Amino acid sequence: MINPFFHTPRHRFITLAMLAAVVAFGWYAVQPVYPRCTTHTAVGSGAITGTSMEEMEAVARQAYEDALADGACGPSRARFRDWIG
Repeated sequence: MINPFFHTPRHRFITLAMLAAVVAFGWYAVQPVYPRCTTHTAVGSGAITGTSMEEMEAVARQAYEDALADGACGPSRARFRDWIG
């Protein structure tokens, strides 16, 4: 008779942990990566002092969208594309 793989709790835990690790790694690999092609001079010069992190991210996102529309930046791509070349 063949033993089932999930016979012991230890095998069950190891299998589920490995499955969770593979799913987490896959999720991380497909996250978008944006090229660094914009400069945020307003952030460093104190023009945007006292603003929240969300507002600063919105300014950075808008700068990227403007640079993308002007052709100065490339589009975002999946992170694993950097790994495979």
